[in-house]
Amino acid sequence: MLILYFLFGAVILVLRYGVLPDIERWRAPIAQQATAALGVPVGIASIEADWSGLRPRLHLKEVVLRDAEGEPALVLPQVDATLAWSSLFKLKPYFHRLEVLAPELHIARDAAGGFSVAGLPVTASGEDDGEVVHWLMAQRQIVIRRATVEWRDAMRQAPPLRLADVNFRLVKGFGRHSAGLTMAPEGPLAERVDLRVDLREFDEQAPAAWTGRIFASVTRAALDSLHAWVDVPAGLTGFGDARVWVDLLDGKPTQATADLALREAHAQLDASLPELSLNRLGGRISAKRSTTEMVVSTRGLALETGDGVVVDPTDLRISRSGAGARELTRFEVNQLDLAALSALASHLPLEAAMRDRLAAIAPTGRFRQVALQWTGDAAAPSAWQVSADFDGVGMQSHDSVPGVGGVSGRIAGNQSAGRFQFDSKDMALDLPAVFEAPLGFDTLFADGGWQRREGAMRIALDKARFTNADADGEASGYYEPVAGGPGVIDLRARLSEADGTSVWRYMPKVVNLDTRQWLRDSITAGRGHDVRLRLQGDLADFPYREGGGIFLITGKISSAKLDYASAWPKIEAIEGGLRFEGARMEITASQGRIFGVRLGKVKVVLPDLDVPDEVITITGVASGGTQDFLRFVGDSPVRERIDGFTDDMRAEGDGSLDLKLVLPLRHVVDTEVVGRYRFKDNALTVVPGLAPIVEAAGTVNFSASELSIPQATGKLFGKPMTLSAATLADRGVRFDAAGAAQMSAVSAAYPLPVWAHLSGETAWSAQITVRGRQADVVVEAPLTGVSSSLPSPFNKSATEAWPTRVALQMQPGQPVRLDASLADRASAQVEIARGKDAAAPRGGVGIGAPAPASERGVQVVIQQPHVDVDAWRMALSAASAPGTLSLPLAGVKLNTPHLSVSGLDLTAVAAEARQSDDGWRVTLKAKEAAGVVDWLQAGEGSVHARFSHVLLGKGADGAAGASDFKPPESLPALNVVVERFGLHGLELGRLDVQAFNRDGLWHLNRLTLGSPDGVLAGTGLWWPQAPAKTELDFTLESPDVGALLKRLGYADAVQGGYAMLGGKVAWQGAPTDVDVASMKGALTLSAEKGQFRKLEPGVGRLLGVLSLQSLPRRITLDFRDVFSEGFAFDSISGSIDVDQGVLRTDPLEIRGPAAKVLMSGSASVPNETQNLHVTVQPTLSETVAVGAALGAVNPVAGVVTYLVQKALKDPLEKVFAFEYDITGTWTEPVVTKTSSAPPKSGAGSQ
Repeated sequence: MLILYFLFGAVILVLRYGVLPDIERWRAPIAQQATAALGVPVGIASIEADWSGLRPRLHLKEVVLRDAEGEPALVLPQVDATLAWSSLFKLKPYFHRLEVLAPELHIARDAAGGFSVAGLPVTASGEDDGEVVHWLMAQRQIVIRRATVEWRDAMRQAPPLRLADVNFRLVKGFGRHSAGLTMAPEGPLAERVDLRVDLREFDEQAPAAWTGRIFASVTRAALDSLHAWVDVPAGLTGFGDARVWVDLLDGKPTQATADLALREAHAQLDASLPELSLNRLGGRISAKRSTTEMVVSTRGLALETGDGVVVDPTDLRISRSGAGARELTRFEVNQLDLAALSALASHLPLEAAMRDRLAAIAPTGRFRQVALQWTGDAAAPSAWQVSADFDGVGMQSHDSVPGVGGVSGRIAGNQSAGRFQFDSKDMALDLPAVFEAPLGFDTLFADGGWQRREGAMRIALDKARFTNADADGEASGYYEPVAGGPGVIDLRARLSEADGTSVWRYMPKVVNLDTRQWLRDSITAGRGHDVRLRLQGDLADFPYREGGGIFLITGKISSAKLDYASAWPKIEAIEGGLRFEGARMEITASQGRIFGVRLGKVKVVLPDLDVPDEVITITGVASGGTQDFLRFVGDSPVRERIDGFTDDMRAEGDGSLDLKLVLPLRHVVDTEVVGRYRFKDNALTVVPGLAPIVEAAGTVNFSASELSIPQATGKLFGKPMTLSAATLADRGVRFDAAGAAQMSAVSAAYPLPVWAHLSGETAWSAQITVRGRQADVVVEAPLTGVSSSLPSPFNKSATEAWPTRVALQMQPGQPVRLDASLADRASAQVEIARGKDAAAPRGGVGIGAPAPASERGVQVVIQQPHVDVDAWRMALSAASAPGTLSLPLAGVKLNTPHLSVSGLDLTAVAAEARQSDDGWRVTLKAKEAAGVVDWLQAGEGSVHARFSHVLLGKGADGAAGASDFKPPESLPALNVVVERFGLHGLELGRLDVQAFNRDGLWHLNRLTLGSPDGVLAGTGLWWPQAPAKTELDFTLESPDVGALLKRLGYADAVQGGYAMLGGKVAWQGAPTDVDVASMKGALTLSAEKGQFRKLEPGVGRLLGVLSLQSLPRRITLDFRDVFSEGFAFDSISGSIDVDQGVLRTDPLEIRGPAAKVLMSGSASVPNETQNLHVTVQPTLSETVAVGAALGAVNPVAGVVTYLVQKALKDPLEKVFAFEYDITGTWTEPVVTKTSSAPPKSGAGSQ
């Protein structure tokens, strides 16, 4: 050993002082040794040497490797080589450290797969190459720094790849090799690549024996860019970081771990699968394999897909050990999102059956802390064990697997026994093989378990509580599956509250579909109380018709509504019980209602829930209003059979109903019904518009196809009647009725004014035929026993028979058609529209003539020998009252030889009145009058009239009958012109009256009655409000008083003369009702140049006074030549005051050639008395008289002339004295001579 140390020291000294200082001399030998080692010519531009510790170190510059042609293939700018002392023993250069700085390497692979470095081929086999590799791997440390590598791959036809800042380190330790490689690829490939290898067992000639660990790290890699140079699995693209550890044992990987942080990644895990898009993927994935076990696990694995599927950090471990029947599989996971798993299933390389199953059941919810293991085949394990918490778990039903939703709880157990607990909200259970629709629960708590006994599995429900919109309840029991059958069950349940409308949901499918649908559609309301279920036995024998099991549901029901059959009225407010026992269903009700009708003893029975022809029988009795019974008929199929005739019937009163219905559930239209309704003391309206039948009593029998009334009794129009009805073959119903009618009762039912003039009673008969809502009514009566006080032609005694027929036709949406005839006196055909906005009736009424047709309103035609309008007006106005019926007349046509109206008689009358939009137009043609009158209805009304002639009061008192009419409350506006106006046979001239209403007052704007002999003109005003008042301001002017008096019927009363009478008067009342007793006002009279003629007795009493023709009979002086033969006057003048109907003058002066007369005093018109003082002063001239008696000119001026006439009507006999007093009545005046002295002239004379 000491010798070795001395030899080692000698070598160091030789190298230190002999070789290294002159190392350049050794450059060629060193190059030759490198050439021999590498197998290619190697050249060294320069060489230097120094020491690295105790090891010599060479610094080589520009080391060049040449190809076969001697051309430079690889240039190494600098190589630092630290020799290992082992080189002395191995007689080959071995380095403690071999470092290459900044080389530029060109590595290529040709199309055949051969590699070359700097153009120098590198073969995969060959003795020389093996020695080179062996020599390289024998170096203590090889380092390459800041290298640049260009990779060309012709085999992949990839573009050149340039790697910068490549650093490599290979270290040989004691029994192991370690290597590290870092680089920065140029371009978007990655930011940094780090590769490390640590091999405990390494033989470059035997890779199958390698043992150790490989690590790779890629930062910010663009996976889609790697596809040109590297086979990236499953078309993986994206960006991110990755770290991978792989453990090798004897050249085989035993464990692999990958930490991933990818983003915007896409992968297609199989060509047949759709691409998986990931927004992010992160976490650790590990796989480990040993001789006994295979384990796959994840830690914190999370992802988010482009479709929004999110998997929270998941720790998963799956292990499998053993083989065959003893193979043990364990599955553990901290959380499992079933919805996310289902969503990812289409992208994962699963078996098609598994993928289809996941798609079919669409699982949702989350499992936590799952631990599952089984032995043997997963489909039929020999042993298994499970524990898990779950929240909101659900899946759709598929095949025989039930569907659930919102299930939360915990389960733990194995193949022999276990426990489960549910504590769920908003849970759903779908058992399509058992129930028609899923069952929902707002809350569900269940505690139970399973246990295998003697080879049989029993699933026990120890306790369950649930609530939902349908019920609150609890249940307990057990279920035992049976191979090839539905299983055995023992279940008890109780519902404290239940919704009756949901009973059908809980009927199992073993109950016939028609029955379940009937329950669904029929029970439309109601609550259940204390509902109990007992189900025990083999479900294959359900519903246990032959025994062997129990199926019993009992409960109380309240406020239930049963829509037992389509088109039949519902039974409401049911209080009773529900019972399902075996195959039988029965509902009993102690009370219920149909349209308010009280029901009792109602029973609904379904004998068998599952027979091919299910039949439900419903029986019951009811009592209530008859109107509700009519609604029952109207809302049932009976309505169609009887064509809906009861729709418009109305009833008041009560009755009782017996009802039985038999409903085939599979053909409800064939429902059989038998019913009987009894009523008493009812009021029944068969057809709208007809009077009701009171005290009605009878029986209505009906079925699904017909309705009948054998015989009913009652009262109509105050008298007894009978009624029967039967369904017709054409789906209508016919009523036959007969009885009597009191006219007073008819008047109360149909308030027309004419009924007030009818009395007595008559028999009648009627037929009413109803088809749908169409009704035909025919009523006939002889009217024997009925008397009429109406004017002709409807005046009748009770013994006369006037056959009368009234027919009504009523159809929906159409007017009522009325056809009536009254003996041979009158007929009517009228259409009366119905409804709120109905048009006015139209048609015609004929009296003594056929009824006319009319498109608008009602036309009346009258053709009679005499028509007394006053009598009809008196009769109808006296009988009219508020609420009486009337017909909207559109026109009246009258033809009669004799018409009496307003006390006037018209002959040869042909009149026609027609209504327009704003009033009436009357055209009158008669011997006494002819013209056209237009009446406008707006406001207080307006009359526009134009007459060719009006000749009234022929020889009669025109005021006759006027006292029978009330004064008017208003007057219309007037525009009346009569070209020839006559009164009592006198031609008075042209009449023109104009008046209007304004501000509540009636204004007489113009009154003109004119002829060549004189003109009466005036204006006036009327206050209609109480107390009513009329004012009249008038003038009467005549150029020839004698001619005017002759026109007024006083021929030869006055000769010549001019006169003017004027004034203003007022009275209480209307202009048409002159009240003399209340009249006030003032009059003035002036006349000239005329002469009173000798008057015949009784002609013009006032004129006799003014002419003083009577004085000679009363006085002893002889003035016969002055007054008796006529009194000529030069002038008459004076004023008259009117107060409360009393006329006062002071004085009235008459001047003539023979005498001067002064008259003063008063005359009372209401009392027809006077108190006058007359002074006569004879003159030498001829006695002349002037008459001013013009009172009968016109009714408007009549009051003035009438008063003067009354005041001075009687003559004074035998005037001789100069002063006289005239007192007494107008018919018997008293004349007293008071003085013979000549009177004084002037205002002071009395």
